[in-house]
Amino acid sequence: MFSNKKIKFFNKNGYLKVNIFDEKDINFFKKELNNKIKKIVKKKINLSNYHKVISQEQNQKITGKNRYLKIHNKFYKKILASKIVMQILKNQWNHFNFVVPDYRYLTGKSQKLKNIYSNKMEIPFRVVLPKKNVKFSAAPPPHIDLNGGKITTKKINKKRIINTKFIQIALWTPLLGFSKNYSLKIAPQTHKIDHKLKALSRENKYYLSPVFKKSYYSKFKFKRIEMKKGQSLLFDGNLIHGGSENLGKNTRISLDFRLYNIEKIR
Repeated sequence: MFSNKKIKFFNKNGYLKVNIFDEKDINFFKKELNNKIKKIVKKKINLSNYHKVISQEQNQKITGKNRYLKIHNKFYKKILASKIVMQILKNQWNHFNFVVPDYRYLTGKSQKLKNIYSNKMEIPFRVVLPKKNVKFSAAPPPHIDLNGGKITTKKINKKRIINTKFIQIALWTPLLGFSKNYSLKIAPQTHKIDHKLKALSRENKYYLSPVFKKSYYSKFKFKRIEMKKGQSLLFDGNLIHGGSENLGKNTRISLDFRLYNIEKIR
């Protein structure tokens, strides 16, 4: 049974380490990713040496529009079975009915969800190379997770960003890289802030990026969390995170499970 201390910690800081998956699950995810990469580059690789054997062109193919894994729905049930996660969802939304959106919805390419009761979930993955490989390290700057990918200025309140607290909670799950040299960089307690629209950096004149200006995010204190194999970092959608350069020697790979409030997106 979980303690109220964990709930209070999440409410105060906007994140919590949770145990949902096990070593067998992580090895399964890695195997599935390796199979996906093999189809693209036509050879089997050691994921830890990804940065040594994958070219920049191959990396763009792997991490571009193909940047998701089709994961069996039994892992949805594993998340559902986590009492601490369900309690946090209930505290946030007054219920714990969530959905893991398909990739097209998540990236804003579709306004409609696929059948959420299908046998497969589409889970985005991220590959971040050691910092010395700066040409294509793929560590995004500090940001929050906006609903449905990019949003236009016509669909957003001019004074503030959509508060994602009531829309989604993230479950960041590392597959490779668990120490502070590899893990996700977060700014605790920033989930409580009503981030203003002017704090966002402009992607172009039509779209707003969820990435913040350096002058904004540099005001906050960031930390990196030591993780164990199988652990996930549960965090509020409104928590600033990112800018997590890989300071280790090997490639970092993680899965981004997004738990969406089903009452807000259907």
